[in-house]
Amino acid sequence: MYQKIYSAFLIFLCSFFLSIQLSAQSKTAIAKIDKADKFFLINDFASALSLYLDLDKTEPKDALTNYRIGICYFNLSQKEKALPYFEYALSHKSENVPDKVYQYAGQLYHLSYRFDEAIKNFTAYKKSLEKTKAKTTEADRQIEISRNAGLLLKDTLNVFIQNVGSPINTAFTEYGPVISADESTLIYTTLKPNAAIKKTGSSANTEYEDISIAYRKDIGVYSTPVSIGLNTKTNIGSVGLSPDGQHLLIYMGGQTNNGDIYSCSLQGDKWANPVKLSSKINSAFQESSASLTPDQKTLYFASNRPGGLGGSDIYVVHKTSTGEWSDPTNMGAAVNTPYDEDSPFIHPDGKTLYFSSMGHNTMGGSDIFKSTLNGKNWSVPANMGFPINTVYDDNYFVLSADGKKGYYSSNRPGGAGGGDIYFLGIPEEQGVIPLTMMKGRIITGNKQVPTKIKVIDKENSEVINNVYDPNIKTGNYLIIFPPGKSYDMIIEAEGYMPYLVNICVPNQNYFYELYQEIHLKSIVQAGKHIGQEISVKNVFYDIEKDSTLFDPSKFGSNNLDLYDLMDNVIAASDTTALNYLLNMMYNEKSVDLSSVSSEPLTGTYYYDDAQGKLQPVVINGDTIYTLPAFKVVGDQITKAEPVVREAKEQITKETVIEPNKTYIIYFDTDKTDLKTDAMPELEKVYTYLKKNNSYGIKIAGFADADGSDERNKLISDNRAKAVAKYLSTKGITTTRITAKGYGQVPEAKKNEQEQDKKLHRKAEIMMVELNK
Repeated sequence: MYQKIYSAFLIFLCSFFLSIQLSAQSKTAIAKIDKADKFFLINDFASALSLYLDLDKTEPKDALTNYRIGICYFNLSQKEKALPYFEYALSHKSENVPDKVYQYAGQLYHLSYRFDEAIKNFTAYKKSLEKTKAKTTEADRQIEISRNAGLLLKDTLNVFIQNVGSPINTAFTEYGPVISADESTLIYTTLKPNAAIKKTGSSANTEYEDISIAYRKDIGVYSTPVSIGLNTKTNIGSVGLSPDGQHLLIYMGGQTNNGDIYSCSLQGDKWANPVKLSSKINSAFQESSASLTPDQKTLYFASNRPGGLGGSDIYVVHKTSTGEWSDPTNMGAAVNTPYDEDSPFIHPDGKTLYFSSMGHNTMGGSDIFKSTLNGKNWSVPANMGFPINTVYDDNYFVLSADGKKGYYSSNRPGGAGGGDIYFLGIPEEQGVIPLTMMKGRIITGNKQVPTKIKVIDKENSEVINNVYDPNIKTGNYLIIFPPGKSYDMIIEAEGYMPYLVNICVPNQNYFYELYQEIHLKSIVQAGKHIGQEISVKNVFYDIEKDSTLFDPSKFGSNNLDLYDLMDNVIAASDTTALNYLLNMMYNEKSVDLSSVSSEPLTGTYYYDDAQGKLQPVVINGDTIYTLPAFKVVGDQITKAEPVVREAKEQITKETVIEPNKTYIIYFDTDKTDLKTDAMPELEKVYTYLKKNNSYGIKIAGFADADGSDERNKLISDNRAKAVAKYLSTKGITTTRITAKGYGQVPEAKKNEQEQDKKLHRKAEIMMVELNK
């Protein structure tokens, strides 16, 4: 009896002390919950998270605690960790768990490309809103976006996308890439703490935008980027670049909602101070981005000013006959939506517009869209598709002049930092824009002098783009010509007689590139300038075939097509003597052949002799005096057709690929860029791969014995990658290419003769049959 009483007494004591302990623990847990909830309510998610996670470990799992852990992770940019907690809250949902959990779960399923589950949760969230008669617009839009994403994912594109990597992308954020038409210049925006940028008057932790510039050394390989050196105290971002890379449009603004568009020009190797654009463009609201047509007569820009369709819209302005900008016109529902449109880019063809939008059939975040001008109407914007666009933010798209290579920003996972710049290689059947790009360099004697270029549309006698300014330091210039038009290009250099080229661009279906080098030299006798010598050298490339298109000895007709060489040189009146106003010159003489060699053509003019040959030409009421055409003497003038290397028409022993043979590409010392003489061999490989889908290639890179093993491995890797990138950007899918560097060639030795080293700096290409 006493034993039973004693046992019951012990049980009572244990229960009493346990209840005291549990009560103490409960009080501790309640206090911790209260503290966590206070942090949660003031959006201090980091402090709340640590307490909630501690509670989740020690207490029985609670649906509301899991919901709040999910929200903390969601708001701390750790969304990938949030989904399991939302899933627990859903599977154990009670009345104290808000119905918004469906929306959060739907968003995370969407970011995980689990679109059916996303739609299911968004639908549940919509039903919960209907019960309270709340607006369901947001839920309807989220359902629509998930459906868009599912459709775009099913229609995945065969394109090559690659993070441009170091040194462009860093642990910080890079975005807003703009390129020159030939891709030689890449300018972009960085977002870094002030400690890295060092803007005056700001704390080290404040984040600022700045602009960096890099130069392309090879396909996908860039120089170390540097700041463009604009000393401003505000945020600045790159938004547009002229085809020649010498005129930059930038955004400047504080950390408020306001900001405007400015322009600045490259003066030699320095960027001039930014100049604010017209009040017709900038407003009291935010103008965030802009893009200018090559003729500088039309500007597209984004603004959140009142009166739009919603959020930020894209507007357009045109240059009037007086040189002023017109009133802005909203591009309307064809382009704009109730959501945000931004980052317009008008291609050098003047009729293809790319922009980012959170509306239309986006698959999530901002997507890149394309619209084409047909007459006076813009086509329905087309989503660029997956994997160009993702469920994250993809924007600031720009495209090379030939239509084959794009650059854009994305904050998709897997990058180096918060947002990165990506490269897009477009297969030739999807790309290729029929433009002619003329690059050149004007060299004026021993010292470079300021030079200007005027381009006139011969059909209507209008000056295009007013004046192109070759770089004052290098003399380099770049001009884009659309097909099916004739132009006069007039070059003025201080102290020299003008030089004129007649250009007829046919309605070609390809992208062409012309390089022209012009040497101007004064003729001095007894210390007096008595004349000048003009030497012109042309090289014409068919970028589509990567081969020289035209032999300078085969040209004809007085008005040279851009399939032909532009060897028609006309000298006009002395700049100082006549104080001429150059607009256009048409009074040209016939051209005769004088040379059938590929040497530069040279003309010599003496000022005294020239005065007797001047001919008046009346242009827009002004009288201009010109010399007759530069004459080239010969018998037969025939218009030659472009020489295009087609495998079907020119099958020789040299152009036939043997699948089991190794093809070798050689490199210069310490270099990884492809040499010009490697192009014929690469073209053969490309042509074969394009016609034989059952074959792929293995690329092995090598180095000579100079340098460390680590360095040689890196160089050999980059050599193999250079070959791979060249072929992939032309449309050969990466699944058919393997590339690897093996360091120095096994038989290579230190202190070898240079002739032996040359043979070791290489990449070997082996054709292999797939699925074997």
